[in-house]
Amino acid sequence: MTDRTSVVGSPRRPQTDSPQRHDIQALRALAVSLVVVNHLWPSSLSGGYVGVDVFFVISGFLITKHLLGELRRSNRIRLGQFYARRAKRLLPAAFVVAVTSLLAAAIYLPSDRLLAIGWETIAATLYVENWLLAAQSVDYSAQNNQASTVQHYWSLSVEEQFYLLWPLLLLGAYLLAGRLRSPRAVLLTVLAVVGVASFVFSVVLTFASPSEAYFVTPTRVWEFAVGGLIAAASSAWFGNHRHHVRLRLAGFAQWSGLGLILASALVFDEATAFPGYLAAVPVLGTALVIASGPGSPAWSPNTLLGVSPVQTLGNISYSLYLWHWPIIILLPSIIDRTLGTPDLLGALLLSVVLAGLTKKYVEDPGRSRLLPGASPRRVLGMTAVATATVLVICSGSVVAATVARAEEVQRLDALSGGECFGAKSLSSSGCADPFGPPQVANIGEGEAPWFDDEECSPHPDPILAGAKKVLTLCDFSDGQDDSETVWLIGDSHAEQWKAAVLPLARENNWTLHVSLVGGCPYVGAKRSAFMGAATGEKVQTKCLDWSAAVSDRVLADPPDLVFLSSFSVGEEIDDGTGRSQAEQYRTAFSDRVGPWAAQGTEVYVIRDTPLTLDRSNPDCLARNESSPLDCANAKTEALPADPAADAARALEQPNIHVLDLSDRFCPDDTCYAAIGGLHVYFDQDHAARSYIRSLIPDFAQRFAATTS
Repeated sequence: MTDRTSVVGSPRRPQTDSPQRHDIQALRALAVSLVVVNHLWPSSLSGGYVGVDVFFVISGFLITKHLLGELRRSNRIRLGQFYARRAKRLLPAAFVVAVTSLLAAAIYLPSDRLLAIGWETIAATLYVENWLLAAQSVDYSAQNNQASTVQHYWSLSVEEQFYLLWPLLLLGAYLLAGRLRSPRAVLLTVLAVVGVASFVFSVVLTFASPSEAYFVTPTRVWEFAVGGLIAAASSAWFGNHRHHVRLRLAGFAQWSGLGLILASALVFDEATAFPGYLAAVPVLGTALVIASGPGSPAWSPNTLLGVSPVQTLGNISYSLYLWHWPIIILLPSIIDRTLGTPDLLGALLLSVVLAGLTKKYVEDPGRSRLLPGASPRRVLGMTAVATATVLVICSGSVVAATVARAEEVQRLDALSGGECFGAKSLSSSGCADPFGPPQVANIGEGEAPWFDDEECSPHPDPILAGAKKVLTLCDFSDGQDDSETVWLIGDSHAEQWKAAVLPLARENNWTLHVSLVGGCPYVGAKRSAFMGAATGEKVQTKCLDWSAAVSDRVLADPPDLVFLSSFSVGEEIDDGTGRSQAEQYRTAFSDRVGPWAAQGTEVYVIRDTPLTLDRSNPDCLARNESSPLDCANAKTEALPADPAADAARALEQPNIHVLDLSDRFCPDDTCYAAIGGLHVYFDQDHAARSYIRSLIPDFAQRFAATTS
């Protein structure tokens, strides 16, 4: 599930040689407002992540203006002083929030999440969080309770890397320009070349690997460069605003710029190819506002945005950015419920209060009273000490979480051999309380459904979903010529059944093909919405192309068996007829799967697992250790009709079967969060791997019953 609601920039205010510009403060206030609203109410402002672009352009402008001013005055940049000033200005608040969030996570979140948060806090402290997320290709949102408390520090990492390298670039360009007759032209050329190269790289990588492109620094350099170009050529943009024509031009630019920013925030969504060429929309908008200068006519938006509340919001924007995300992540566990509208408003108010306090008691003292008169060397030395201290705290959390996980793995191994292990407890009279507290408290990433056996490797002739290769070959044939060919097809809800299908494939010496794409229906109809959010054309095209390619392979070389499963309750389709989802699925399923069955392939549709309804997840069980029934759901609510499974039944074809194991999740009128000492769910949407493992005997038995 792709979402960018937490992927935002950091609102920083580098010191400059000129008075504070109220229009830039207003830009900060606007950008951080878009970000916070996007995180609290993502469906209301799907493109709020464009705040990252606004902040990056502002940083590029202010830092370049400051450094060029120093170069003009002294023909040099005092790098030690520059880095020391950045450290005093930015690190105290960042460290306070990161450590406080880590300690709160240790108290309120399940212990398995502490390990990931500890590692990410280390990455955030070293300002390489963006590269860690790029390596993991993570997409996350405020609605994902597995998100880290410091994942939003990725943008701080990008900016710190910019602060490290940008002075060196400007110094080199300035020295080169000083040898020539047109120093401004040389400087502008250097910045333009760097910006264009980064922009081209951003467009190419966004097309090839969008998740990676979102986080890596080179795709963002051009945004800083745009701000730098404005600073280097500012006198040539709008000139002296005393002239009424230029004043009107400035007002028009300011309205146009704000319009572009707001339009992108309203129109862009998770399906938008970003930060490719479309990032130019908010970047251009920000550039127009900054380049038009602080002067404006009475009808300019600067008049409205110059009021005290807006300026105050701009002043606390950095601390507000730091605090609001961990509050969103931690608050559900602290108050023991899913956040409703009153809770979200409370989170907003708490974020603003903490931001104000942090600005007054951490940010401002850090800049003005921390190590007063100290040399840059001493400031940077103390920065290293503070960084090391934070790293020690983070390492302690990682060690503690690692030890806890090892203990839980041992406990799980001991439990797995018994007759009361998970779903087995539902069939054994010797199990005291199948629905009692889980005996394994820390499920961790080892319970994630995304894994492979050693026999699995990328298929030499891949299928593509967008730019991603999505076909895996798992060869369990042991060289047998008569090995049956089997496919597992679907989305991430099909992937959770790998824990049962892979052992079955090994037992039967199958040659297994696996093609799974999260959020994509395998039927040939457009996905119009996913979990209530509208789907963009790019995702629709990706899903349709993938499902058609899979179908072509199945038709070209008919397999013996096909297993299908999908989150068809959450993946709405639209065939243009306006009929109900059930009717559309019956038609789409028949059109897609009917030809497979007609050529002799046995098709098995695995009925989807019950919904967690934001209750039957590890966080709820961690909050209700002694009363796991508080995390259970009524069957009537958690187990709605599965359109895909119902469509398969409706065809009434002898070689299309439905494997329904919902009674192993909901054995009576209740769907449980803990069964047989295990967590039933890994996260908000997927079953835990160990629980699926406990279902292997039932899965194999029901599969065998259809083949006899």
